[in-house]
Order: sequence, then C-alpha cells, then structure tokens
Amino acid sequence: MAPRDKPAKSPRRKPKQARAHDTVEVVLDAAARVLAAHGYAGATTNRIAEAAGVGVGTVYEYFSNKDAVFEALIGREIGALAGAFAEQGVGEDVALAAAIGRLLAAGIGAMPHGPELLRALEAVPGASFRRQLAAARQGVIDQVERLLEAHRDEIGVDDLALAAFIVVSAIEGIGANASSRDFDARFAQELTALVTRYLAGPEPTTLAR
Repeated sequence: MAPRDKPAKSPRRKPKQARAHDTVEVVLDAAARVLAAHGYAGATTNRIAEAAGVGVGTVYEYFSNKDAVFEALIGREIGALAGAFAEQGVGEDVALAAAIGRLLAAGIGAMPHGPELLRALEAVPGASFRRQLAAARQGVIDQVERLLEAHRDEIGVDDLALAAFIVVSAIEGIGANASSRDFDARFAQELTALVTRYLAGPEPTTLAR
C-alpha cells in the first residue's frame, strides 16, 4: 500500500543534481496532466507517479504529499510566467505595440498547458496560488509601467501607474477566461490592439452644432 498523504506541504528535499532535478520536472509535468484530467480530488500521488512513469516512492522522495507537489507546480508555473515577462525588458528598441506584442507572446509561450492549468491550481485547497500570483502580478505591473515610461511619446494617457495596472488586469482577466485553443498569434495580436487603443488615449469628440 502506498504511503498516505500527510499534511506537510514542503518538499522533502531539494534536487541538487541534474538527474534529480529532471525527475522532479517529470513529476510536476505529470501532476499538471493528472490535475487537468481528474481534478484535485482525483489527483492522487499514485496517479501522478503512474503518469510520470516512476514509482510512488520516487514522488515521496521529493514531496511529502500531493499538496507539496502542487505547491511546487504553482511556484514553477507562476515563476516561469513572470520570468518570461522579465526577459523581455521594456522594449526600448521597438515601437510600443511591438513591445506589448513581445510580452504577450512570451506569456503565452510560458504557459504550455494553457490557462486551464492555472485555473485548476487556483482551486487547490489551501494552496498559495493567490499569494504567489499577487506577488508576480505586481512585478509585471512595475515592468509594464517602465515600458510605458520608455514609450511616453506614444501614449495618450496621463497616469502611467494606473495605466499599467489597467493593462495588466485587463490582459490577466481575458487570459484567465480563455482556453488553450485561444492561445495563438492571433490572440496576442487582438490583445495588443485592445491595449494600444486604450493607451493612445481618448479621441477628441465633436460636439453637435
């Protein structure tokens, strides 16, 4: 009989060698697939181990229970997303629309399992998803504000801090309600158009005579 899940959520030990790190990555990839297929209740360590092609003892070598697996998966997915944005810088070498397009393409590329996985991870009971996401979101907002400052001459809105918050929140909200089928180049183009139109500022109105 496989060991029963325990309440602890911290990993048993950190993988120090490349082979151990690869094993952990395989387990996390399997956990993502199992969570998507069976939900939290059905995502047992036995199923995760089977999907990973390892013994359940290997899972317990690195994780105390399935919640620890999902905590690690949350950290990996949110970290990959934030890191993909950070690598793009502020795009001073291109026009604003191109810089925003780069950010969106990087974000989509960092989510191979699509937004469905993030929604599933958000539903994990007692997980730190919201806290980790909030911290990552603020970093992305700060980066977008720097991007807007670097392209100030292309922007028609005054409050760049507020604009950065609105841009990130709008993209996050749309992305969170999308599906993997939506995550393609056209999706990024449409979001870029939406954001750049907002950043251009209000068009002057013509008063009726």
